[in-house]
Amino acid sequence: SIADWRSWLIKLLPFAFVNIFSHFTMESVLPAVFNTYNAHQVSLLGPTNTTHLMSTSWFLVIFCVTMGIGDMISRRIGFCVNLKRTVDNYYALLFALSCSIIGLWLTTKGIASLVWFSAFLAFFGNGFNYAVTSQYIDKFVPRKHNLAAYSVWMFVGYCGA
Repeated sequence: SIADWRSWLIKLLPFAFVNIFSHFTMESVLPAVFNTYNAHQVSLLGPTNTTHLMSTSWFLVIFCVTMGIGDMISRRIGFCVNLKRTVDNYYALLFALSCSIIGLWLTTKGIASLVWFSAFLAFFGNGFNYAVTSQYIDKFVPRKHNLAAYSVWMFVGYCGA
C-alpha cells in the first residue's frame, strides 16, 4: 500500500483535512465549555444575565447528552445517505465541515443555552465526517489499500487534537 500511495493517498486529502478540523473542533469545544462554565451555577442567557440560572452539574449533564446524541445519530444518518459519486462525498464532507465550523463558532459566543446546540452541531459534524469517509474509502479506495487508508486518515486527523 505504501509503494502504491498515489492510487489512494491523494484522494484522501480532503477527508484528512476535514478530520483534522473536526478533531480540532472537538478538542476546542470541550475545554471551552468545561473551563468557562465551572462556577456553582451557569447563566443560561449569557454572562451578564442573572435571572436564568442552572446548576452547573445539570448544565453539564444536558451538554454531554446533546454532544453524545449529535455524534451518535450523525454516524447513522451519514451511513443512510446514498453517496454514489465522488462529488456526492465531497458535498457531504462539506456539510460535515460546516457543522463543525458553525458548532465551534457558536461555542465562542459564551451563551450557555446556545452551547447545547453548538456541541450537538460540532459533534454531529464529527460523526458525519466519520460516516462519509468510511463510505468513501469502502467505495473508492481499492480494497487492498483500505486498511492503510483508514489508518493514515485516522492518524492525520488526530493532528488536530
